[in-house]
Amino acid sequence: MNILKIAFVFVGTIIGAGLASGQEILQFFTVYGVDGFWGIFLCLFLYMFFSIIIIELSNKYKFKSYKDFLDFVFGKFSFLSDFIYTFFVFSSNVIMISGSATMLYEYFHIDKRFAVILVCIVVLLISLFSTKGIIEFNSLVVPFSTINIIILGILVFFSEKDTFYHIIDIYKPFKTNWIASSVIYASFNIMSLVGVFTPMMEEIKNKGAFIKGSILGSFILTFIALIINYSLLCYYPQSFSKEVPNIYIARFYGEILPINLLIAIWLEMISTEISDIYSLSNRLKHLLKLNYSQTAIIIISVSIPFAFITFSSLIRLIYPLYGIISLIFLIISSLKAILIR
Repeated sequence: MNILKIAFVFVGTIIGAGLASGQEILQFFTVYGVDGFWGIFLCLFLYMFFSIIIIELSNKYKFKSYKDFLDFVFGKFSFLSDFIYTFFVFSSNVIMISGSATMLYEYFHIDKRFAVILVCIVVLLISLFSTKGIIEFNSLVVPFSTINIIILGILVFFSEKDTFYHIIDIYKPFKTNWIASSVIYASFNIMSLVGVFTPMMEEIKNKGAFIKGSILGSFILTFIALIINYSLLCYYPQSFSKEVPNIYIARFYGEILPINLLIAIWLEMISTEISDIYSLSNRLKHLLKLNYSQTAIIIISVSIPFAFITFSSLIRLIYPLYGIISLIFLIISSLKAILIR
């Protein structure tokens, strides 16, 4: 298995629209000022450490889906964690459909109902290719997103170097506990990887490629986050009040880059949606006694009515709980991995 493609799946699963838009980096790192950069480097270590733990355990115990992993970690309490994880992934799936359809409506003036159906068709067509679909799609989307973010970073660096140092001198961080923020952010993201890597590793038996791909992916993610964090600080305070700060910054550098970033954000939403479908289908296909494709069709069909509902308040409630469970999961997984050596 190509190590680079594994790295792209790693990045595509984690990056999402929130990171590509700049909003996640703003909330978890930029608000801490210079310490935010240390937080990003802490995430690099956590990404590599926890992804290797997940790979080692998945390889040793041949987990077929995230349910098997949760059973291993939580034992008799796995039912609750399995329910929360499944609920969260399904909610994420619905939000990605709704969000990507909203982008088509707002920027391309496509009727929301038609946009939802269109997004679902695109996701279904890619999802039907299962593992191959998620690998090949991310192999296209991640380089496109990364290149455009790098271009933005280069333009900002050469035009705003003096601004950056000036802002660092005057900027007073809104928050100070950057370590906790980084740990929660990394745990949250790595947990999403469990649902993708466990069935993929069961199909593609190459532990070495997954470890090397995860390490490479961790460095790519860190580089992207550093660029975005630097750009956001250069355009403080305006960037802090924008819904999509990367698009706001890109508009200072012509008309093509904002469009490319807009496309990248939309594609990352689709990428996240495909990862969610992949995780859910591999979890539920045995429960429903159906094959992967049939399960994917059912999940997407059930998701359509919910895509017209605003889930923001629901996610505000479930995210903190999910973040705590993610951290507990990763700590126990690490302890078990150490004990079985």
